[in-house]
Parts: sequence; C-alpha cells; structure tokens
Amino acid sequence: MVRRSFSLLRWARCTLISGRVVLGLGVVLAPCAAPAQAQEQSAVSLTGQNPAPASLDLAGALAMARRVGPLNQLVDARRESALGRTRETSQWLNPNLEWRRENLGSDLLPDIFATLYLPIDVSGRRLALMQAQSAGRSRVNAEAEDARRNAELEVARAWLRAAAAQGAEVVLARQAAALREIAEADAKRVQEGVASEAVGLRTMLEADRARVAHGAAVADAAMARAGLARVLGLPVEQLPPIAPLRAPALPAAPDSLAVRTIALQQRPDVKAREAALREAGRRVAAEQRGVFGEVQLQGGTKETSGVMTGQIGIAMPMPVFHRNGGARQRAQGDLMEARIQRDDLLRAVGGAVGAAWHGYVAVRDAG
Repeated sequence: MVRRSFSLLRWARCTLISGRVVLGLGVVLAPCAAPAQAQEQSAVSLTGQNPAPASLDLAGALAMARRVGPLNQLVDARRESALGRTRETSQWLNPNLEWRRENLGSDLLPDIFATLYLPIDVSGRRLALMQAQSAGRSRVNAEAEDARRNAELEVARAWLRAAAAQGAEVVLARQAAALREIAEADAKRVQEGVASEAVGLRTMLEADRARVAHGAAVADAAMARAGLARVLGLPVEQLPPIAPLRAPALPAAPDSLAVRTIALQQRPDVKAREAALREAGRRVAAEQRGVFGEVQLQGGTKETSGVMTGQIGIAMPMPVFHRNGGARQRAQGDLMEARIQRDDLLRAVGGAVGAAWHGYVAVRDAG
C-alpha cells in the first residue's frame, strides 16, 4: 500500500508538471489573437475527459470569468478611462461668444459689442493630434485585449492551482491512512516481539509526518479554492466542486520559427507597443507645430452712438516668452521611451516563446 501511495504521489506530480508546461506555453502563445472558442477547446483538452456536469472544469471557469469575472470588468473600466484620455488633447476647441456693453455711468451713448471667437488650426497641429488619437485608440484596444488574455491566464492558473491542491489533498489523505495502518501493524509486531522498537518508531514517525503533510495539503487546497473564487468573483461557499486534474495529451510541437513569427505578429501587447510608438511620433509632430498657438478669427457687431456696425479681427498668441520647448522635449522623451519599450518587448517575446517551445518539447519527449 505504501508503494501505491508513492505511485499516486508521482502521478499527481507528473500531472501537475504536464499541466503547467501546457499552461506555460499558453502564457506566451495564448495572447496571440485567437478566438475565444479556440481557447475553450484548448482548455477542454487540458482537462482530458469531460467531468461531471456539476464540477467546474477549466473551460467552465474561463466562461464564468468572461461573464462575471472582476478582472474582465476591471479591464473594461480601464479601457474606458484610457480612451477618454486619448480624446482630451485632440478635441476641437470650442468657440467663444462675447457680449460687452461699454460707457456705463456716463453721458455717452453705450457701445454694445457682440463678438464670436472661432479657433482656426493653421499650423496643422490639430490634424497631428487627431492622428495621434487614432493611434491611441489602437493602442488602448490592443492593451485591453492583452489585459483580457492575461486575466484569462490568471483564471487558468488559479484553476490549475486549485485542481492540483485538491488532487494532492486526496493523495496525501490516502498516504496518511496507509501509513497509519502500517504503523499499527508494526506496533503489534513490536508487542509480539517479531519486530524491533526502531522499526515501530520509524513507521510511527512516517505516519505522523504524513498526517502533518495532509493537514498542510488541506490548508493549501482551501487557499487555492479561495484564490479561484476571487478571480471568478464568487464567494468561496458558492464555488462549484472542481473537476479532477488529468494529464493532458501533448500534441506535436509546431515549428519554432513559425511560433515565434506568429507571436511577434499577432500578440496584442506587441500591437499595443507598435501603436504607442506611432502615437508618440504624431504627438512629437503636433508639439513641433505648436510653436505658435491657436489662431482665433473674430467677427461680430458693434453698436456705437445708435449706429450698428460690423467688426472682424484675428488674434493669436505670440511666442515671446516660450516656443513650446517644454512640450516638444517631453514629446521627444515619450517617443524615445516608446521605441525602447517596443524593442525590449520584441526581444522578451522572442526569448519567452523560444524558452516555452523548448520546455514543451522536452516534457513531451520525456513522456
């Protein structure tokens, strides 16, 4: 029975390692632009056979997270805030309407002015800001998609931890029961004089150690269930039973160069960095055109001594005290930072995909 218990422990360890390897490859490949149905099919393959309808498998956890999960709701809230920030600097300036009456408190006839001030973009700065807004929307949407995929990966990790902890609890309970039976048998043999007291003491210590390990496994399983309930947005009491963890079937690995190419072309975080670089470039152009401020075209009416006349004019700020140097310097720094972050992410994605591919191949070859 001891050999059976140790074989169960090794089976649980191998199952957990296989699941982590598959999930580890998914960490670097799942962020690629794949439909949700394909992710659910891959999640079902991770769990192996279909569990009982009342149990919660990986596909069910992902579906529940998409519906009511707090991580996806947080992504949506941050996306709305980010889209609003991209609109702030590219909005058209509102026209100003002025009504003014002069010569109050005197014997002179009043002068009445009605003037409309209309900002005009003569430098093209507003056009550059609108182009930056378009790139900003692409960046925000790509970042939201990447955050949503990362949220699903967090749910998958939480489910894997909970399922593995539940399996470890069951295995350690069986081991503790088996070692307790062996310790009782050895205690009888010691009383009968068939075995030495050292043998009885050793088996008793092994049984105590297994009982302590089982208690720790119970606590780990409870913590893992609480973590899974948290990312699903449920109270722990309402969390359904977790489906048992089974070793997945590992298909043949795709070509490493093709996998890396797909990741660099389709991952939303890479798309977000590319869009951020374009956005920073357009903002540099906008700030370079912002040496002169917005020109305002003025037009209206003026009533003087009872005679109604018209008026027209142009107003614009003069670059006397500054030539927008601070904003241009900030925009240049943002552009440099966006380029550095894009290049760093490309290197990180290439390295992570390569490492995950080698690890997957090694585990699959090891059987």
